[in-house]
Amino acid sequence: MDKKDTDPLKKFADILRDARIMDDFFMKKVFEDNKPAVQLVLNILLDREDLVVESFNISKEYKNIKGHSVCLDIFAVDKDDNHYDVEIQRSNKGAEPKRGRYYASMLDTEMLEKRKDFNSLKKAYVIFIMEDDIFKQGEPIYPVERVFTKTGKPFGDESYILYVNGAYRGNNRLGWLMADMHATDPRVMHFPELAEKTDYLKNKQKGEASMNKALQELIEEERKEGLQEGLQKGIKFLVAAYRKLGMSNEQIIEQIAAEYEISQSEVAKYVYAV
Repeated sequence: MDKKDTDPLKKFADILRDARIMDDFFMKKVFEDNKPAVQLVLNILLDREDLVVESFNISKEYKNIKGHSVCLDIFAVDKDDNHYDVEIQRSNKGAEPKRGRYYASMLDTEMLEKRKDFNSLKKAYVIFIMEDDIFKQGEPIYPVERVFTKTGKPFGDESYILYVNGAYRGNNRLGWLMADMHATDPRVMHFPELAEKTDYLKNKQKGEASMNKALQELIEEERKEGLQEGLQKGIKFLVAAYRKLGMSNEQIIEQIAAEYEISQSEVAKYVYAV
């Protein structure tokens, strides 16, 4: 095999060359410390000119000790305290209606402070930018909001979900934005807020070094996830097998912990879930 095919730096260079803002690892770096880009995207998606971003976070985590935790791709708050979550979603599976509902609830939880009246809630937007047109209706954007089913009039809770057709290429700001998010070459991009950061990450020495580090971390994370997935499958298989032999949960936990050389508390999570 040619040595260059196994050179990790060559591998990273190839990945970086083909990276797009639609790719999660690259998106995070493009929007990191880039408020003008976040503000640009929100204004275009909501067809506005006046939206001013007050603060934002990339990969903001919401820890829920009693339920499902989430990590928002781009979380932003504007000057009027309206909250936004922008999800870059390549897989249609990740854009289920109930995911949008759950993410909207997390925005409300973040927004409403203790002892505050519910009417103090501001507008909340969950926006999915998709790889393509998942609803196959040819619309650039599919806005979702609650309405009275008898009259069709808005319910007025000011909670909104939008699905953006990533395949849209109209000759307007939205079409240009979708083209930029799918572009691999900053020279063909329309918006400097995105092109300049993309060029820095792909073509400048410091930017490339930053991306190489991010890619190494991504590969290591995926490796660990793969090992963890294999561990889970192995434990679940043994639990089922040992139960057929009539072993108690306590005996199973002790046996598997010894076989895998891990803690009994780690094994117990899978034993009681099966």
